[in-house]
Amino acid sequence: MDLLGTSINAAVVAVVGALLAWLARGRFDALERRIDRLETRLVGTETRLDGRLDGMDTRLERRFDGMESRIDGMDTRLEGRFDGLGSRFDGLESRFDGRFDALQASMDAMRSDLTQVALAVGVRPRGQND
Repeated sequence: MDLLGTSINAAVVAVVGALLAWLARGRFDALERRIDRLETRLVGTETRLDGRLDGMDTRLERRFDGMESRIDGMDTRLEGRFDGLGSRFDGLESRFDGRFDALQASMDAMRSDLTQVALAVGVRPRGQND
């Protein structure tokens, strides 16, 4: 009798185990399909994002290239202006040199004239500090 009870219990456990395995298998298959759909969507989203990022990268490169060319143009214009200022300063320097030379010559002539007047009046020359 124990053998019959044990056999019935074993059969019940086997049937319940098979039923649970069948139910779980269906559940796992559903989860597997769901994960596959999510992976497919993820790949599509990744592809779209890659395309958008590539487009943004291209647009940014074009903008940076445009800005770089504008900066180069400004650099060239500013360099020309600085060169022009340098030549203007050189011209001013030569004009000031000429004026200072003329002023020095005028002062030398005035000093010579004052010396002549002082000698004519009778002022004696100062002694040199040796």
